[in-house]
Amino acid sequence: MKNMFDLILNKLGTIDGRLDAIDQRLDAMDQRLDAMDQRIFSLERRQDEIFEVVKAIEHSNQVFKAEMDSVNLRISHVEGTLNAVGETINKRKIV
Repeated sequence: MKNMFDLILNKLGTIDGRLDAIDQRLDAMDQRLDAMDQRIFSLERRQDEIFEVVKAIEHSNQVFKAEMDSVNLRISHVEGTLNAVGETINKRKIV
């Protein structure tokens, strides 16, 4: 009977040792998961920052395009005025 209890206690000790090893592995995995969570959070934050920069660049490009359109319209207006003045001068020279 005593041998049987010793055998059971020995087996329980072995099982307890294995469970401790599993607990240590789980703790290590938890630490790795925490590190991965921090990296993912950092990447998400960087991605958000990059998205904001891209939106700002896109807005800047739209503003620049609108300003260039305005400049082109002004140049066209000045060109038309100069052509009209030139035609008027040429007509007066002929007369």
